[in-house]
Amino acid sequence: MIGERLSDLRKDRGLTQKELADALHLTKDNISAYEREYNEAPDNVKIAIAQFFDVSVDYLLGLTDSPNSYAKPLNCIYLAKDFPDDAKVMLQTLARLISIASRKSPKAVAKELDRLEQLVLEHGAEQNSEPPEAHAPSKSEQ
Repeated sequence: MIGERLSDLRKDRGLTQKELADALHLTKDNISAYEREYNEAPDNVKIAIAQFFDVSVDYLLGLTDSPNSYAKPLNCIYLAKDFPDDAKVMLQTLARLISIASRKSPKAVAKELDRLEQLVLEHGAEQNSEPPEAHAPSKSEQ
């Protein structure tokens, strides 16, 4: 999981493996091996990667899908218990889109926009496929 997340974070920032390696005082081969999961990064390197990208180590390891760093306060939105799961997924995608847009990564923004559009289309298709609710005919319908 760390390989895929590392690759995505690096690409979202528009960095080459060499540029990231230089920033972390590693070699390009180290970054390549971590991204392909040929080698596991030592804990101190995982921490350095998390700090560099301002994400949690839990996010790098795939223990959470929330990239929030523990170093910064969380901004939370509390949802009703019965808030639909598909709407939660759309909100999470929108939040990622806003986060990526703030870092001005056009490719990543386009990817998240496509994902959000797909979710909205799927949600709309599900809504349209449900049978209409039965109702008593009005006087004009009788």
